[in-house]
Amino acid sequence: MRKTLILAFSFLLVVASCGGDSPRGGPGVSGSAEPSTGTDVDAGTSTDTPGSADGEGTVIDLGPEDVVLTAGLVRFDDCDTLLDHLRTEYSARVGPWGFDQGGWFGPVFRRGGDDMAVAEEAMADEGAVAAAAAPEAPSTPVEGVDFSGTNVQEVGVDEADVVKTDGRRIFTVSSDRLVVVDAAGRRTVGSVTVAEGWGREMFIEGDSLLLITGSHSESGDGSETVLQRIDIGGGAPEIIGTLNVQGNYISARSVGGIARVIMRYDPQWNFPFVFPQNESAEDVAETANRAAVLNSTLDDWLPHYTLGSADSSTGSLLVPCDDVHAPSVFSGFGVTTVISVPIGGDFDPSQSTAVMAPGDTVYASTGSLYVATTRWIDSDEFGGEDDWNEDVWREAWQERRTSLHRFDISGDAAAYESSGEVLGVVRNQFSLSEHTGYLRIVTTVGDPWGEESESQVRVLSTDGDVMVEVGSVGDIGRGENVQSVRFVGDIGYVVTFRQIDPFYTIDLSDPTNPRILGELKIPGFSSYLHPISDTMVLGVGSDADNDGRVTGAKVSLFDVSDLTAPREVAVWTAPDGWNDIGWDHRAFLWWAPEELAVIPVTVWNEWSGAVVLRVTDGTITEVGRVDHEVEGTEPGRTDCRKLTPADLPSTDMEVFTTELEYMITDDYGTAVLACEPGEAGMTGFECYADPFLVDEAERLGLLRGDESISTCWLSDQPNMIVRSIVIGNELWTLGFKGWGSYDGQTPARLHVNDLHTLARLAALEL
Repeated sequence: MRKTLILAFSFLLVVASCGGDSPRGGPGVSGSAEPSTGTDVDAGTSTDTPGSADGEGTVIDLGPEDVVLTAGLVRFDDCDTLLDHLRTEYSARVGPWGFDQGGWFGPVFRRGGDDMAVAEEAMADEGAVAAAAAPEAPSTPVEGVDFSGTNVQEVGVDEADVVKTDGRRIFTVSSDRLVVVDAAGRRTVGSVTVAEGWGREMFIEGDSLLLITGSHSESGDGSETVLQRIDIGGGAPEIIGTLNVQGNYISARSVGGIARVIMRYDPQWNFPFVFPQNESAEDVAETANRAAVLNSTLDDWLPHYTLGSADSSTGSLLVPCDDVHAPSVFSGFGVTTVISVPIGGDFDPSQSTAVMAPGDTVYASTGSLYVATTRWIDSDEFGGEDDWNEDVWREAWQERRTSLHRFDISGDAAAYESSGEVLGVVRNQFSLSEHTGYLRIVTTVGDPWGEESESQVRVLSTDGDVMVEVGSVGDIGRGENVQSVRFVGDIGYVVTFRQIDPFYTIDLSDPTNPRILGELKIPGFSSYLHPISDTMVLGVGSDADNDGRVTGAKVSLFDVSDLTAPREVAVWTAPDGWNDIGWDHRAFLWWAPEELAVIPVTVWNEWSGAVVLRVTDGTITEVGRVDHEVEGTEPGRTDCRKLTPADLPSTDMEVFTTELEYMITDDYGTAVLACEPGEAGMTGFECYADPFLVDEAERLGLLRGDESISTCWLSDQPNMIVRSIVIGNELWTLGFKGWGSYDGQTPARLHVNDLHTLARLAALEL
């Protein structure tokens, strides 16, 4: 059994021993580094709270040994004090193998991310009010009325995405170029080459665009995030500013035209750690590694930035020392940075703040930004590695906790306000919600694959710089995984799944006494919940049989008019199909004016595209489907010149002197194209420009003018649709050939269909 457990969890957990217990804060820390008695977010007076429809639910009661004291984050008066703290804190946590010793976090179930919208009816109402209040610009398209925006979690909080529109123009990245499309003319009107990388997302504000790209640093010393300000007011977009910051991009939110970009930086790669060649050398290696930490400078710990240059090896520290915070309870190795960027203004790197903890999940309301992390656990508390049996694993899973840090984003810069900690881990950003000054959070305690796991809702309020628990309710999905969460005002919805999908309704009108009102058990599960009215919630996820085996994609309509007895009143399914909405809620579109839901779906070896559903009067009706297949053509269509054996100077097909000759004569699904500038691709094939074959082609006399060489192979990858946009009476869809999420590295396409008939109107290869 022990060997089985170790194999099952080895890819999730890092288990090692620590060099010693860490001190709580270093010398000279400004503020108390010891937790105060007012920071207990998990304990309190045990009360019986109704936890199910029949009132038999319970709150998880914690004994004195389970009390978690969190004094929030400590701040430093100057750089010397900060450096002293870092040296003291981390030298106690370095071993013979560097910082990878001493703890584990457990998996984080998310997306992503990297992170679903409240009803867009509310957005439409707000848009209509805004339009009525702005008679000076009646022709300006209004989001929610004239066009759809990004599907976001909270009204008034925009989320960065791979595509944006202002109702007149569409912006996305294709083959490392920012492309601008005129919606009325259905044509590309400009493009500009942008920073190389992945995970590209953007915001727009008027005629300004902020592009966020994950990339490798030019110096090769790790990952960085590239921010580019792009002027989109003219005919062609123009890059007017670039900021490179060390660290991985996590997520971003925008409120009132100011973007908050969250990044995570891992400083361990900066240290010249040595590693023992054998067991007898471990003490020497540990001594040398500890000396490296004690001799470190702030340059080793904090991310740097460069402004206007792609070289991140030089530059200044991003965060001023007095804006760096450290948890009073060690929360893991890494630095989470929040930088505030006005989308239409200049970069100011000093508008940033940092927490010495690795951020996992980001949630934002219009006034607060929360960064959550699964807290580091000292493995020494559970004995050595050889002592980790089944009971120890269970105990360790029970001890996983989520640390929370709140920032005030009502001003120009994000300002740290308070911290807290709760038992268990969150699934994604929808597990958190702020309402009337309270933070509601859903966590799961225990092994999510075991019989003893349990989820609960906890309600926190702020007391000074500490977030304290004021209410909770548990007994949610015992032995099951949380699949989706949605908070709407005073109501919460939670879906869990193992074999049968329980859909829970929760009353949060009294923050000190949350109550589970109803529970519905149905096959399958919803991985995303979208309220479409006060009494109806749409669930998008997977169908399953009674044994819990997933059988296809599913959309459910829940009637929640009676919260004590929720009902599934309509269902749409696609056997053998799936969707990624649970991992990327921005792929979902609800267009309230027409009561339409647009959901990307792929059916294995059969079809890939987006299904359009009308949801009205308690029913779900499939209106139709759109895809990105080329109609009326067979695979192999191309605007390029396909090279054939007849193009070769020699007719002796038995002897090949070059690789190119062989590929041109290959009959096993390979094609070689000679393409003019602006030409590329072949339907049904994967094509790549191959500069290494140009010399061979020129030597054989195969090229004409400015032609380049592309090699193509038959492709079994689907033409995926990843986003849907409504502009007027047209449905625009963004897609690419391949699997997974789109990041702008590969060629993209935009198709436009009539919103009512779904007839294709145009297809743009970007």
